[in-house]
Amino acid sequence: MKNRGTYNMSSPSPVVVLDIGASKIQCLVGESETTGDLKILGVGESVCRGIRRSAVIDMPKVVESIRTAVAEAERAAGLRISGAYVGISGSDVSAHTSRSAVAISGTSEPIDERDVQRALAAAEQSAPPADALVLHRFVQSYAVDGAPVQNPLWLHGHKLEVQTLSATASNHACTTLQRATEEAGVSIAGFFIESVATASALLSTDEREMGVGVVDLGAGTTDLALFHGTLRHMAEIPFAGQDITRDLSLVLNISPREAEQLKCEHGGVLMAADEEGDETVTFQTTSGRSHTILRQQVDEIIEARQQEIFEFVGEEIERSGHGHLLAAGLIFTGGGSLLRNVEQLGEEVLGLPVRLGVATDVVAAEPVQDPRFATSVGLLRFATETPPEFGAPAIEGGPTRNGLMEKVAKLFSFL
Repeated sequence: MKNRGTYNMSSPSPVVVLDIGASKIQCLVGESETTGDLKILGVGESVCRGIRRSAVIDMPKVVESIRTAVAEAERAAGLRISGAYVGISGSDVSAHTSRSAVAISGTSEPIDERDVQRALAAAEQSAPPADALVLHRFVQSYAVDGAPVQNPLWLHGHKLEVQTLSATASNHACTTLQRATEEAGVSIAGFFIESVATASALLSTDEREMGVGVVDLGAGTTDLALFHGTLRHMAEIPFAGQDITRDLSLVLNISPREAEQLKCEHGGVLMAADEEGDETVTFQTTSGRSHTILRQQVDEIIEARQQEIFEFVGEEIERSGHGHLLAAGLIFTGGGSLLRNVEQLGEEVLGLPVRLGVATDVVAAEPVQDPRFATSVGLLRFATETPPEFGAPAIEGGPTRNGLMEKVAKLFSFL
């Protein structure tokens, strides 16, 4: 293949991201165009069987899956990948609030950017929980002399207060993923929390200001992120698509692989009696016998578990105290959102409007405008643009924007 040379800093630099999930690993290569579109240069995807929920249980299998996805992305993009940004999610991710206050010297001069930075720096001194790394920070509120304000700049007062929310990931989880990627020959340029990155690809400005929740229906976990202007709450529900697959496998006495295929090809919820209710599906049991049942019976098994998952989501929204702020409702994404009629079931159980979330403003030869790719596209958009309203990375000692681009430029050796 012809040597393509290297990108210089005056031209867009490609970025690589890895979405390491419980059922699959996706590797995307892309760049941000001057039009604002995200151009996908290469896509790689592989099956992953070394992760349960969000925990690595078989390192060699995870490493091999990363290698496979990266190699496929390399072939598609025509370059060698030596580094990537990695998404992290699951029970190892959490959010914590902190408050700080700084004195304003004199009232003759208004509060300026330096005062705001002092208040934010004081809030950052709040230590994260033991064994945790702060990945993003979000300003929740400001107050001047005790009175809440949206923007303290140019106001007069004696005391400036700020409340921030820090999104953290455990050092153990970061170290484990780092080891896995490095064993696969890929260095980590940085970590992003997946629910934050996913939201950056799915949410409109109006939805974020009105208040909205993002529900990522994954394979191992269901991740929830609530926004009202900024991120307000995030949580992980330890039940998801693999639990539905397991239910089908046990009830119908079929292998997990056939149960997954049955779910993806025929599965849904809310099968009305007059809506193809007599349609049948055929599968092979573990004894090797062919068996045929009504599709409605398959839907009943799926719906029971999916309803339970949505009930857990509802309890978490109520626990957060922000449920009344979700005027724009919920956005479902992830592979689980492709189940037939899952949006209607979500609206029925959660009492909120629901829409399916897919990334927009994407230019790609392959079909990545699909809920299954929402997280990886979100990671890529986040890495190329780092939208401040979605919490620019707050990694201690992290690079500046120019330093970031210089680091990105070193992630490739072109073929």
